[in-house]
Amino acid sequence: MPQGAAMVRLIGMAAAAGGMAVAVAVLGWTLGPDTDEPGHFEISATHDDGMIHISFRDDSGGTETVAMEILGMAETFRRTYESDSFEETVRFPGPPRYGWGAHPVIFEVTHGTLGEMRIKTEIRDIGQPPADVIFERR
Repeated sequence: MPQGAAMVRLIGMAAAAGGMAVAVAVLGWTLGPDTDEPGHFEISATHDDGMIHISFRDDSGGTETVAMEILGMAETFRRTYESDSFEETVRFPGPPRYGWGAHPVIFEVTHGTLGEMRIKTEIRDIGQPPADVIFERR
């Protein structure tokens, strides 16, 4: 792999914690021959009883800011965090008419080592398998 190229490894898992489906993603970057400092991200987006529960965690601690958006709502929900982890709960009355694919959750991440990246997933109802998590280095 050329120097500076990115290698992405995704792992989707369902965690049974009180019947809760959790999307977990692990992102490993190979930064070059002298640098092997992976970033590890855990992303969760679930719907339960009229609420969307979203969590983000970067185990590497390199995340400087995260702009999180939930698209497809009457008014797009957007919030910016200056932390490597957060949890957010947003009111959402019920499963959407056209499915959760119409409401992706986007994370625009600024990372001290990895630079700018975008992470996308979808919300899932509690008890459903987690959605795929897509990483894009910018």
